[in-house]
Amino acid sequence: MIEFESLLRAMPDERVVGIALGQADPLQRLARGAALLAGAQGEGTEAHRAREALVRALRGLRRTAPSELRAWLDAQAGRSPACDWVAARLFSEVGDGEAAAQAWARVIEREFGPRAERHLARGRLRAETGDVAGACADLREAFREPASHRDLERGAKLLARLREAGSPLPAARRLKVALLGGFTTQLMRPILDVSCFAHGIDAEIYEAEYGLYRQEVLDRASGLHRFRPDVVLFATHWRDAQLPPLVEDADAAVERIVGGLEALWAICTAELRAHVIQHNFDVPAAESYGQLSRALPGGRTRVLARANLELLARARDGVSILDFDGAAAAFGKERWSDPKLWYLAKQHPAPEAIPLWVDHIVAQLRALLGLSKKVLALDLDNTVWGGVIGEDGLEGIRLGAHSPEGEAHQGLQRYARELRERGIVLAVCSKNNEADAREPFEAHPEMMLRMEDIAVFRANWKDKASNLREIASTLGLGLESFVFVDDNPTERAWVRREIPEMAVPELGSDPAAFLRLLDRGRWFEALALSEEDRLRAADYAANAQRVELASAATNMDEFLASLEMTATVGAFDAVNLARITQLVNKSNQFNLTTRRYTQEQLRAFAESPDHVTRWFRLRDRFGDNGLIGVMLGAVDEAAAALEIDLWLMSCRVLGRRMEELMCGTLMQAALERGLTRLRGRYIETAKNGMVAGLYPRLGFKDCGAPGPGETVWEYDLRSQPSIQCPLVRLEDGSV
Repeated sequence: MIEFESLLRAMPDERVVGIALGQADPLQRLARGAALLAGAQGEGTEAHRAREALVRALRGLRRTAPSELRAWLDAQAGRSPACDWVAARLFSEVGDGEAAAQAWARVIEREFGPRAERHLARGRLRAETGDVAGACADLREAFREPASHRDLERGAKLLARLREAGSPLPAARRLKVALLGGFTTQLMRPILDVSCFAHGIDAEIYEAEYGLYRQEVLDRASGLHRFRPDVVLFATHWRDAQLPPLVEDADAAVERIVGGLEALWAICTAELRAHVIQHNFDVPAAESYGQLSRALPGGRTRVLARANLELLARARDGVSILDFDGAAAAFGKERWSDPKLWYLAKQHPAPEAIPLWVDHIVAQLRALLGLSKKVLALDLDNTVWGGVIGEDGLEGIRLGAHSPEGEAHQGLQRYARELRERGIVLAVCSKNNEADAREPFEAHPEMMLRMEDIAVFRANWKDKASNLREIASTLGLGLESFVFVDDNPTERAWVRREIPEMAVPELGSDPAAFLRLLDRGRWFEALALSEEDRLRAADYAANAQRVELASAATNMDEFLASLEMTATVGAFDAVNLARITQLVNKSNQFNLTTRRYTQEQLRAFAESPDHVTRWFRLRDRFGDNGLIGVMLGAVDEAAAALEIDLWLMSCRVLGRRMEELMCGTLMQAALERGLTRLRGRYIETAKNGMVAGLYPRLGFKDCGAPGPGETVWEYDLRSQPSIQCPLVRLEDGSV
């Protein structure tokens, strides 16, 4: 006779569960279930499958032996995370939502089991009880890390259920996205929707019929034109290029392909004022010409490669190219396409590849909306180098080509340094004695990073969440703009718990995988790279010096005067439009209205005779802060007023009285147009409370509140003098 209980303890396997519990009576099932849980405590795939098999095997007892099942669940709950996982699943089955919620809370507290599954399960439970905010939080937590197509489908169903409740869902941005596919996008649309939501974007999506993207753009009465999207995604693939295996005139073929798309871009950007995301072309998985397809000038693969380069070359302002072929290569060309699904439903790529493709899209949308991360905060011991500097000493840490582990740590450092070169701010957050922590940066020959690369350095024995908050305060950046990298799972869990808005990627335990696991989040995606972007990391480092100097100053006006600040002011122009768009979509704290506009919409304001546009640059004795402020005013001739539509400023220059110069500049522009009043609105958000009192401080009169969280203010230019800022000198020749 088989001793099933001993077998289940020794070999907690999905197949064994089926055999052991399949024909057993209720009490035997429960006894054998307890034995299984004793052996299936791990987080591996097999142990997880065994637990899920146990849930399926015991589910029927809610009808045949409900009291025995309930007693068994009460006994298992709280014994271990594995027991809580099974108890949570079955408590939901028997209708005890409160007990299930408590069990899921314990599972989540221990970060046990697959992230997506545990958070989606609790999210569904919260949705059933009307806790929409909690369900939304779980939905976002479920997809902090890349997830499977199956989990994303489940998440999309939960999101649809939450939307049915009718209340607006919490989101950092709202965006209208038009999806124009050369192939079927029905499987992709819900994945895009829930992935956007997980990253703070509440997307309203218009989906055209597949293959009709040209007609949708060219027909001004189409659903696309009625929808008026903020973003148009051209989801094209290699078949849309309509190339034979070998073309006679490769130049003409490239012009036909790219020129046709370029004409569609022009309509979307000029008439719809939308940003365009254009796929490049993937390549066929099977090619009849083999390697000749790339070797011959007219080979299909070679012409597609040329077309992809030409797409990049012709991408104008308001157009970005998504590397669809790169996504295919990362996923694996053999698995990228499912021929059967193509012939059956014109589905491309394969369903399993959709999450990776959508990750690329969402990364571009985050970049467009200013939601890309700005800071990489690094732990040191066993992250930036191998070993513990305080115990192993400078000679004992593992770093460089002398060992595989050391080379892996050096690779992560190289990646971080390259991020800094393109403007990402680097910070250090380590539990260490500061002198020990600084020593490798100053003296180790294999270090890729040096002290001058680090904007803020915190090495002490405080908890890391507190240190990260201090770093954010010093830099003047929100915690949501950080990515924190730490090898220690306990530290990662602590920071996630204390600062849920911060990105904390899972790194595992193998340093060779750190870089890949960090990079797959596409946290730092950008649509363009300017010289100002390259200098941003140095600017933030200089600003950290200013903050520390200011904290030691006894007289703030004397300190500000000592900075020797000089401002330059101009109207929106082509040279600065990309940076203006960045600021408009990234600035949250000093932002009176928090209205967001695309680059094409801002270009339209610049060309409008009914608007006044201004950008502001600031430099001081520490360096050039770059373009740090934006104002947009709408002329109301009937009221002889200029109404402030946008007034925002980079957090890098907060506390420098620059707002006085900005306001005075717009007052002067109003007077030059013969206007007598400057009107402004404060629209409250979760992050702009710091400017709630700005208008009254500057002498504006309260004109009432037209709606919740919104107030209107007015300054009479006939009876009040224009505001001046003696601490900031205006550059000669400024507007």
